[in-house]
Amino acid sequence: MHSKGVEFPAYLPQTNPGYPWAVAGGHMSMRTYMLLLNERETDVDYWLEAITSPERGLSILRDDLVGVCKFSGLSDEIMADAVERVTGLAVEAETLREAVLRTFLRGYRLERLQGFTAEDYRLPRRAHEEHPAIDLPHFNTPEFFATLRDRVLDRFDALLGDASLAPSAGDLQERDA
Repeated sequence: MHSKGVEFPAYLPQTNPGYPWAVAGGHMSMRTYMLLLNERETDVDYWLEAITSPERGLSILRDDLVGVCKFSGLSDEIMADAVERVTGLAVEAETLREAVLRTFLRGYRLERLQGFTAEDYRLPRRAHEEHPAIDLPHFNTPEFFATLRDRVLDRFDALLGDASLAPSAGDLQERDA
């Protein structure tokens, strides 16, 4: 199974509606893969924040920006301190979060410029079916995901504008809701 032509890792898509927004493959650029197991949250507001936040879903991009192993599990504050100790460059944790968001938004902008529409941000039909071997709440229904997708796309589109990265209207295809 895949989203946008990128195969999913071993983490089950039934439990991770964040996969379609990964810009570099499932768990490599969207840290939402273990949230259901660890936090058991199933509402749209929770997943909207989990996917769009530089402190949550997008946070894994920071490790690539800095060159640290994704298994390090360092907080932004510790990472900022490590960057300063290794390079002498003083950086704040908030600056790292801002860099993560801008990095993600540039990838998202490229997808939009290439013609990606709402339909490209989807999960395979099987990912919305309850799986008998998954002993976790079933929540990622087609209806749940459609609502989440619209809200995530609205948030990312607004963030593009806020960051002065929004493509001009003529550059984008209209989004089919």
